[in-house]
Amino acid sequence: MNSSYTYSEIMSQGESMEKTRERVFSLQKPDKDSSIEHAIFTGCGTSYYLAISAARFYQETTGIPSQAVPASELFIHPQQIMSDKINYKIIAFSRSGTTSEIIKALKVLDRYINVSILAITCNKNTEMISIAQESIVLDHINEKSIVMTQTFTNMLYAIQLYAGQICSEAEVQRELDNLPTLLKEACKGSNKVKEIGNNLSFTRFIYLGTGVSYGLAEEACLKMKEMTQTECEAYSSLEFRHGPISIVDEKTIAIVLSSEKTKELDTGIIRDIQSFGGYTLTIGNTPVDESDENIILRSDGMEHISAISVMPYLQMLAFYRAVALNLDPDKPRNLNQVVKITLPN
Repeated sequence: MNSSYTYSEIMSQGESMEKTRERVFSLQKPDKDSSIEHAIFTGCGTSYYLAISAARFYQETTGIPSQAVPASELFIHPQQIMSDKINYKIIAFSRSGTTSEIIKALKVLDRYINVSILAITCNKNTEMISIAQESIVLDHINEKSIVMTQTFTNMLYAIQLYAGQICSEAEVQRELDNLPTLLKEACKGSNKVKEIGNNLSFTRFIYLGTGVSYGLAEEACLKMKEMTQTECEAYSSLEFRHGPISIVDEKTIAIVLSSEKTKELDTGIIRDIQSFGGYTLTIGNTPVDESDENIILRSDGMEHISAISVMPYLQMLAFYRAVALNLDPDKPRNLNQVVKITLPN
């Protein structure tokens, strides 16, 4: 198991994030451009879920209105997203820097005179970099596995550091500096998720989160689908009650990404799921009621900055389930490391 590329890439995230911090700080410090009225974060697959979390973090940290949009939507429906009357900053993510939809989207957006582009990738000398006016290249990361793990955390960390430099708040910077250590600690705490991953009586996985953690929930769900082909879904936490909770049964486990702000609300959701026979795993701040027979995994202080520190738990949950199912986490079915498709001009 330890010879798996996926395993080693998950477990070394703290170390790679230290290098990412050095890389970002070696670049020219960004200033808050007062002409930027709106930020659009974009990517495909994992990079899109990264964009969801990044947009939430960026807006809260810098005060610049931000949204996440799949790269394909930007070239299929640009008039539904863009306006000639607003100045935009586009923050685009791609592990390879060569994904077909991201290249197409950036070419379309580059025609707008009111757009500046920041590209974040792990591959230098790509067309994505040549289109952008600004770039962060994390070429110290070279994942051999097909699924994205440390590229997700490191590209998200890079934009967090970038936003932290713009807002220049000392407390934000201190928390960001501590994130590599938090990731290292999370990588040591996988016994509980290994137990759950090995429990094949669970056939349905539900991931719940809010704010920055909503994108993390979506990404965790994708990792489970990619590595194990298990039935799973992700929702904004309170939305789960509005219909989807009808699928809960004794074979369902809900992974709740809880924070200080949401822990009282999360307690109600957890109780509802349990009342319908489902199981729960709480990652984050412990809910109000600790007398829970179901499993609670603590990760203190998970708010919008440190939420990323839960990703090793979520990635290892998918990894352990894949191993339990005798699947190869390094080679998920029907997937390649880079998606390239033919798109119309």
